[in-house]
Amino acid sequence: MKTNPNNFSRLVLLLALLMTSWQTAVAHGGGALQITNAPIADYLVSVWTNPPTARAGQTIHVTVGVAMAVTGEPMLAADVLVTVLDAAGQPVSSAAATTEQSVNRLFYEADLDGVPAGAYELVVEVSGPAGGGPVSVPLTVAPVSFWPWVVGVGGVVVLAWIVLSWRKKEKVGQPVRRTAVPRSRSVD
Repeated sequence: MKTNPNNFSRLVLLLALLMTSWQTAVAHGGGALQITNAPIADYLVSVWTNPPTARAGQTIHVTVGVAMAVTGEPMLAADVLVTVLDAAGQPVSSAAATTEQSVNRLFYEADLDGVPAGAYELVVEVSGPAGGGPVSVPLTVAPVSFWPWVVGVGGVVVLAWIVLSWRKKEKVGQPVRRTAVPRSRSVD
C-alpha cells in the first residue's frame, strides 16, 4: 500500500492550523503579570501582557484589571488607554482597553500592533468616577525568532516519520496468502 502524498499534506496543514489556533486562543487573557495592584486614585490596577516575551510584529495583548481600593470589587465604568512609548516618549502604538473585547467581562483588554524590536515603556492610563492617572512598566520587544517554526516543523516531520514507520511495520507483519484467484480480479 502506497502512502498518499495528499494525506501527508493534509496532516501538515492540520498541525499548522492547530498551532495557529492555539496561539490565537492563548492570546486572550492571562499572560505575564507586569503590574500588581498599583494604586491609581481610589483604584488598584493590575496589568498582564501576552505573549510573555513580546516579539516584533506580533500583536501584544494587554489585559488590565481595575478594582476599587477599599472593597476590591471590579470597576467596570472606567476608561482605560494602553500606550507603548519609545525612548523619546513618543507613542508607538496605542489602543483603548475595553471590557467588550474581553473574554472575561471583569477585565479590560486591548491589542497593540506594529511594535518594532526595542526597549519601550508600557503606559496604562485609567480614569473613572473616583479619579485617574497613569501607571507604567518597561516593555522589551524582542526581534522575531524563527526557532518556534523550526521546532514546529521538526515536530511535524518527526510525527509523520513515526506514523509512516508504524504503518510500514503493520503492513510487514501481515502474512501473504496465496489464492487460486489473482488479487487483481474479484472473486464474486
